[in-house]
Amino acid sequence: MDAPSAAERAALEAELTPEELLAAFRQRLEQGGPAPALIRALNFVGRRKSTDDLPLIVRYVGHIDPAVAAAAMDALRQQGSAALEALRALNDTQVDRESRKQAVEQLLRDHIFRCGRRDMAINPFRLHYKDRFAELYSVQEPLDELMLKMLRDARGEIRDDIAGMRYWYGAQQSAPRAVLDNCGLAVAALAHSMPERLLREFADIATVGSDEYYYYYYGQRSAVTMELAIAFARNGNTALYDQFVTELEGSLRWGNTDHIARQHIQIASLQVAALDEHAQALARIDEQVRHLGADGVSTSQAHFLRARIMVKLGEHGAALRALEDSMEASDFAMLMTLVDDTFTPLTGERRFTTIKRYCELAARRVDASRRPWRAQDKAPE
Repeated sequence: MDAPSAAERAALEAELTPEELLAAFRQRLEQGGPAPALIRALNFVGRRKSTDDLPLIVRYVGHIDPAVAAAAMDALRQQGSAALEALRALNDTQVDRESRKQAVEQLLRDHIFRCGRRDMAINPFRLHYKDRFAELYSVQEPLDELMLKMLRDARGEIRDDIAGMRYWYGAQQSAPRAVLDNCGLAVAALAHSMPERLLREFADIATVGSDEYYYYYYGQRSAVTMELAIAFARNGNTALYDQFVTELEGSLRWGNTDHIARQHIQIASLQVAALDEHAQALARIDEQVRHLGADGVSTSQAHFLRARIMVKLGEHGAALRALEDSMEASDFAMLMTLVDDTFTPLTGERRFTTIKRYCELAARRVDASRRPWRAQDKAPE
């Protein structure tokens, strides 16, 4: 295992069984050694994703060699949120406080990003429902201050996004930012848990670029800026909301029928999420449904929004029909149906039970990270 050349080490490792190799790498991490040997051991042990190895891994998070420290953090991050509980169980003799602090913060950041990506996958219109933040707050760690810090650190990028300066070339974004693209759910959560502080922190950017409309931008704002626009609008400041809706409406002069319909559906979803304008949104959607084909993702999404609005208006029969139309229109079912408490009034309806069973089957076809999260689910991360 300590042969001088990589070829010799590989030959020695090939002679060992996986169990013997694991024992050897664990011994290496217990005893320490040169950086290359530690990195190999951390990479191997990390791939097992066993919380039993956490004490061996976390001790190297603060290693003096940056490559070893990075390997240790990567090994830790492979375990996802499950590593947080294991870290809490370690005492001060197993991991020093600074290493624990670094590891916990990185794991929490990963958790916030992961929850944000799931929310975008199942809830593309940023609609609120009772358990929207359940997964986010399922970790037994305080998150609000960390989420606020992450957004504060990204203030410059948020300004650029609001001002229409995050240009797109084809399908490739010129300046991808992890926080802007993955922390929309964090903004929504903060708007729910500490709205006054969130709005106070970002009050100075609520009107940035409000007089400059980039029609070519097509409303391709990041998740963070869209959620900020919704949060401000729900508290009486519609400057960002008005800007984004104007941009979306400006883009209607270009594109085919499907593109125009998608933009109208986006506007309708903003009307619902930001201002609770259900009747106005419904009129807009109904107009577009007449122009859309019988199938397609846009058609499915339009009918889902119609169903949601119909429930709000007390039209349960029409809501059921709209949900059925949504499921029939696309192979990509709106899986948010499984967790959206808006549809609670439909519980007990045979047709709604059939719709939910279809969604359960459809959920099996997608990656676990894109399925609705429920506390009883034990699916791997």
